[in-house]
Amino acid sequence: MRFTVLEAAILVLLVGGAGACKCGEAPREPGAVPREAQACPSPGEGGTLAACPQLCDAVARLPATPPSAAPTRDILSTALDVKLGALRGTATLEVAKSETPGLSLRVGKLSVTGVRGRCGALAYAVKDGQLDIGMPEWADTVVIDYAFPTTEKTDGYRHTGSTYIWPAFCENLFPCHPSPDDGMRFSLRVGDVPRGQQAIHASAIAADVPSYMVGWAVGAYTERPLGTTRAGTQVSVWYLPGEEAAALEGTRHLKDAFDFFETQYGPYAFGDKVGSVSVDWGPKGEGGMEHHPFWHLASQSMGDKLTHHHEAAHGWYGNGVRIQCWEDFVLSEGTTDYLTARSVRATEGEAEEAKLWESRRRTLEKVVARRDTVVLPDATCNAIDMTTHPIASSLPYLKGSLFFHELEKQVGTAALDRVLARFYQRHLGKAARMQQLLDFVKAETGHDPTPLAQAWLRGLGVPASAPTTAGPPQP
Repeated sequence: MRFTVLEAAILVLLVGGAGACKCGEAPREPGAVPREAQACPSPGEGGTLAACPQLCDAVARLPATPPSAAPTRDILSTALDVKLGALRGTATLEVAKSETPGLSLRVGKLSVTGVRGRCGALAYAVKDGQLDIGMPEWADTVVIDYAFPTTEKTDGYRHTGSTYIWPAFCENLFPCHPSPDDGMRFSLRVGDVPRGQQAIHASAIAADVPSYMVGWAVGAYTERPLGTTRAGTQVSVWYLPGEEAAALEGTRHLKDAFDFFETQYGPYAFGDKVGSVSVDWGPKGEGGMEHHPFWHLASQSMGDKLTHHHEAAHGWYGNGVRIQCWEDFVLSEGTTDYLTARSVRATEGEAEEAKLWESRRRTLEKVVARRDTVVLPDATCNAIDMTTHPIASSLPYLKGSLFFHELEKQVGTAALDRVLARFYQRHLGKAARMQQLLDFVKAETGHDPTPLAQAWLRGLGVPASAPTTAGPPQP
């Protein structure tokens, strides 16, 4: 995500095809109720559940399970089927095995109209934006029917046709766990699209991603293909009427930047077609949102190459490697802004990159003069509110990227590239903390980044730029 004046992450994932009973399970005692995942086919396309008489006959006479709170039960996948005309959706969730009944989800401004499982209706209760479900111990899937509102803010499905659910507003779009460390697979179908318009979104991504990565955009789009990377990824831009010139100017180097990310840091995980999608965030809306593989850019930012490159780089950090805690926000945004600068060097040369770093330092000095904060407050985990905390600003982007720029001077470009590539490849589809990356730098290079981190990430002000001590950066 690029910082926007709105100051506020697709998408989207497959739940698997029909499957058979699982093998290798311990035999059940006679009369015992089998687990749903053992006895029944997996959810089909769109989250449809096939009949499963072997299970349903066995549980038909069991008493209903009352609603119970279980907010930590892991969601494995979410299949969404959305009807825009009626503003209604159906969410089919596969959840992890639990020895106790129950499941809790955040439902925010949603209106839940029904909850059912493989074998019929399930008891549920909604209070203070939380949905508690009476999910039996044998159950592994739940289907939730709901209605969702439109909004003029950046907290759900915007009235102009696009979603914006960062940081924790997934609850206003579908039943979810908003915590950034809780990754899951997704699939998405969007129906009732207005005539003459199209919905841009990924239909399926079979990798664990944060809930804020889910999204779609609806409009009278024109797609302009930008080319194919050496790895075979197709890159495009989707723009609205009157935006062609700005869109083509902003994406002039996007294909080459994406090629650089794939070549330098590792294979892209979210599909073989990607691109920037223009969205209407109003006359003051700027920046973007990392709804990979089709990330959103505010219409006002379509001509800004840095925003295009930044949102593309979130495929590696922020989405590929997601943050474990909101306190690690700099791991997503600072790292991604550094990769953005590296893509400028790769596509336009060192002189253009040098201008960017000078501009960032001047901007940081102005921002710090108005308001400063520590950008890595990681003594806690998910104890801060990202809708009000001062790190939800441009500071983690600026301080974080400049931290990596100074680290590059100390260890060399080639060494830092190797660190970021190996860390990405080891943590792809997982949540990580910034301190883990700092420890990895030391383990891989022998150089301790702690003093730099103390100055740039855990301190205030704008540290002085250090001279290069590891020789000139290597391309």
